[in-house]
Amino acid sequence: MATFKPTVKKEKMRKDKTWKVLIRLTHGKRVAYLPTSMYVSKKDMTASFRIKNQIVLDRCDELIREYRARLATLDLEFNDLPIEAIAARLKEKATDGGDSFTEYAGRWMASTSIKGIRNYKSAVNALRAFFGKDNILFTDITANTMKAFGDSLAGKPRAQSLYTNGIVKIFNDARDQLNDEDSGIIKIKHSLKKYSAPRQNVAEKRALDIADIIKIMRLPDKPNGGAVCRRDLARDCFLLSFFLMGMNSADLYSATEYDGECITYQRTKTKGRRADKAVISVRVHPAIKPLVDKYRGKGAVFCFCQRYSSAADFNRAINIGLKEIGTELGIEGLQFYAARHSMATIAVNEAGISKYVVNDMLNHVEPSMRVTDLYIKKDFTAINEANYSLIGYVLGKAGLAGETAKVSIKGKEK
Repeated sequence: MATFKPTVKKEKMRKDKTWKVLIRLTHGKRVAYLPTSMYVSKKDMTASFRIKNQIVLDRCDELIREYRARLATLDLEFNDLPIEAIAARLKEKATDGGDSFTEYAGRWMASTSIKGIRNYKSAVNALRAFFGKDNILFTDITANTMKAFGDSLAGKPRAQSLYTNGIVKIFNDARDQLNDEDSGIIKIKHSLKKYSAPRQNVAEKRALDIADIIKIMRLPDKPNGGAVCRRDLARDCFLLSFFLMGMNSADLYSATEYDGECITYQRTKTKGRRADKAVISVRVHPAIKPLVDKYRGKGAVFCFCQRYSSAADFNRAINIGLKEIGTELGIEGLQFYAARHSMATIAVNEAGISKYVVNDMLNHVEPSMRVTDLYIKKDFTAINEANYSLIGYVLGKAGLAGETAKVSIKGKEK
């Protein structure tokens, strides 16, 4: 049985001739010390260095009662647990995230650099609204309550998928960080293994058919739009993405390497998670070259990093412009990422390009091929040939076949 006792270490006298009060934890023949914020002088102790100051002893009793209460909730096998681990658990504050999901989530969101952090904040706020309280405990979050939370978002398929997956990710991260199975310290005893977050059919919602792609290709400049018209910028960037194998706005913003034939870059979203730094090289088709030249930058492939203070501001401007285009062309919910989804969908479903090749065009990693890829030198020939085939197919549908070297992407004579 574990015991507690107020004490000091005689040899640890401070320069002001005081001693820090400690709570000695003993279990069997093992001893550990729990620090307090109290100090005593020689007059507070007997000649044998036993504390006699009753005020100090009373405060120590309060601490010991709290430690015993925490000890009772640990549900630990002390005989197999290092006493240092027991002491470390007892020293933690009761509110130190082990109980409060929302407190942990706040710290997690403040410290992480994960993309889309605003979506996680929205997910936590939605969970607060669902429970009707600000402080949500880990014990509140179970497979059943997560299902009910997901059901409460019915009619909002994107939020239903995004928010539930976000909460599960934070919860699982908390279990990994706060539980120490090797030491037997389990703060979050349950899991969400029995819960499956709903998945949204993103491709079906975001991918455009080829007729809509052609509408965007044919869209003329806005009358009196000016050189910085967001609507025209959005059209051009959408087409750049579609014809450059789904290039993201963050990469249009930050790419720096272009030799007049190929744009080579590391995909911003995944370069930090991949051994190959997510490098891809895209050959610029003659049909898209006028747009590439139109937006050439200094020190970067494109001028977007000179026009906008951040990639996020650039992406926001594109989507504002695309909203206007969507209204104009009757394309509901048009967003920039639709270019990437449409490229992949049309390539597979209409242009006859294999999913395996499209996977490489999207610069994704096939999990089953991770090890094999370590042995194979990167060669971008196949995906660029596939991209040229896709572009030829789309231009043919737009009635521009055979004219690709002479026309801009909007079909106007150079």
